[in-house]
Amino acid sequence: MIAPFSIDTYLPSFPAIESYYQVSRELLSTSMGAYLLAFSLTTLVWGPLADRFGRQKISIVSLTGFSLASVGCALALSFDYFLLFRILQGVFAGGVIIAARAMIRDFFTPQEAQKAMSLIMMVFAIAPAIAPIIGGYLQLHYDWQSIFWFLSAYGVFTLFIIGLLLKETQHPDHIQSIAPKKLFNSYLHSLKHPLFIRLVLAQSFVFGGFFIYIAGSASLIFDHLKLGPEDFWMQFVPMVAGMILGAWLSHRLSNQKSPSQIIHLSLSIGGIAALFNVLLLFVTLPTVLTIIPALSLYAFALSLGLPALSILALDCLPEKRGMAASLQSLLQMGMAALVSIMLVPLVHSSLLAMAGSMLALWLMGAFLWVTHYKALNHTAL
Repeated sequence: MIAPFSIDTYLPSFPAIESYYQVSRELLSTSMGAYLLAFSLTTLVWGPLADRFGRQKISIVSLTGFSLASVGCALALSFDYFLLFRILQGVFAGGVIIAARAMIRDFFTPQEAQKAMSLIMMVFAIAPAIAPIIGGYLQLHYDWQSIFWFLSAYGVFTLFIIGLLLKETQHPDHIQSIAPKKLFNSYLHSLKHPLFIRLVLAQSFVFGGFFIYIAGSASLIFDHLKLGPEDFWMQFVPMVAGMILGAWLSHRLSNQKSPSQIIHLSLSIGGIAALFNVLLLFVTLPTVLTIIPALSLYAFALSLGLPALSILALDCLPEKRGMAASLQSLLQMGMAALVSIMLVPLVHSSLLAMAGSMLALWLMGAFLWVTHYKALNHTAL
């Protein structure tokens, strides 16, 4: 939950932070993009470190740094320092998430790993629902700085759990070198793997379509729906309910359907939701009841397909799962960063532009999956 808490908890405090630092909505939005960019780029380092030193040690270092960076955000006296500590939050948050993803595939067989990933998606999905509710409560009763004290405390809490309850999962035979030349060649080889790169880009584009409404939620809630900081639950609870249901269905279908069949179903539902989201804007006025159901259906589809996509991608590089997890996070969170920094500032003032962008990103993800599927079948023949 570290990543969604870091992204969503401070959304209800956007107006308060803008007022405190005297900055614009567009400039404050860069703090989310900076966090995501730092997160995505440093996963290239965390993955190999997790392959070299083990998942548990990297998780402990990661969570310690994240907790200290969160304190820095709470105490920052200027927006420049606030932005710096948000970047450091992103740098350190990536380590524990990369390690956790690699642990799943270390411990479970492929079919069991998909089940486990689906269950984890259910737990993971709770965070975006409760994060803005917690943030809204803290903003109303205290102030925006309390949100970052909360994030620091959550990091320390998670640190104790990992330090006391977790055992190392990496097999000794899979320890990898971190020599720069060998590391560079390994990344280059991974990026040249045609099936792997299509899979991670497909999930990145589909996730990017969803993230438009995460990064743009302040504009959606405050500007378009005319709601307050305590009303973020109206967007996030239904979306997260969709994610939980999607993860649950993915778990149930893993014994009955192949990963490819689950992904086909996921993308079909996601496309219907994205198209429905656009069409409704032409026939109805924007309200919670006309916008949020389509977003929730898209979230359901995303959560249904991500576990299968993730496991298929990890299995492309079986001896370098830390590196594979790094590249997945780099491209997925890098897409989220680009959406936050470049796309949302351009489209946040228009609901039609936001909906059209979601549909376009879904189309790119679906196209990549279709090309992957055709290439896989051609190879099998």
